[in-house]
Amino acid sequence: MQNLQDIPPLLRLPIELRRAIYTFLLPHTVRSLDPPTKPARSLTYVRQKNGSEGWMMLKGKSSDRETGHDIMWFRGCTALLAVNQQIHEEAADMLYGDNVFVLDVTFDAIQFRYRWRTANGLCPNRTYAFLEHFSQRNLMRIKKYVVNVESVDDYTGMIKYNCQGRGLLAGIRARVRELVDQLAVTPCLHQLQVHLIDGAISRVKFPSGRVPRVQDEANFAQTQMVLEPMRVLFDVRRVEISGVSEEYAEDLSRSMTAQRGAC
Repeated sequence: MQNLQDIPPLLRLPIELRRAIYTFLLPHTVRSLDPPTKPARSLTYVRQKNGSEGWMMLKGKSSDRETGHDIMWFRGCTALLAVNQQIHEEAADMLYGDNVFVLDVTFDAIQFRYRWRTANGLCPNRTYAFLEHFSQRNLMRIKKYVVNVESVDDYTGMIKYNCQGRGLLAGIRARVRELVDQLAVTPCLHQLQVHLIDGAISRVKFPSGRVPRVQDEANFAQTQMVLEPMRVLFDVRRVEISGVSEEYAEDLSRSMTAQRGAC
């Protein structure tokens, strides 16, 4: 049996007290302290079937803006991870498991958006290649995500990615599947907020300032299918899907929260 005197004082404390100490030292995410600005209301118009001249407005949240802008990191002491193996494991579980990671999924990349608050109140940000920047061990520790999936029209796809048509949708869906392959091996996801962004750069603003999204009903249904790979996920405790039709959001959320095992 190890002599009590050989154990460092910090490790003699109960795990609950050690976690409280780690909370004050480690980097952590918070919701923005700045008062939120009122976003422009986005409307989605869909041409009705059978060649009808009428248009139908789909209800739902704004789909032309990224989510997660209110998630900010406060920098802390990562040197704590290098003290010893036990403290590293305990602190790493908190650093990755308790904080919210904001991801941007596009046709050609999966980016981790790192936005932090400086001592003088500024909020710079930068992005990292998510799957390459973190080790597999640490990726499996992450439990909370905000994921923005950018879907663009053919015009925007040719300008940004030199791709259009089925290849464009297939590329976006492939990036979603690549992310899902990682999420599927993560035990017990706690929070997954997925937002499908209408990334088209060709828009017409109404005099009221509202931003409409106009497309055929078939195209709208096809666009939201880029999220289909997420159906392999299950037992996610909290799911929020936006930027798609209400029916699709409810169906996909129900699939991802289905209980197929105890956490």
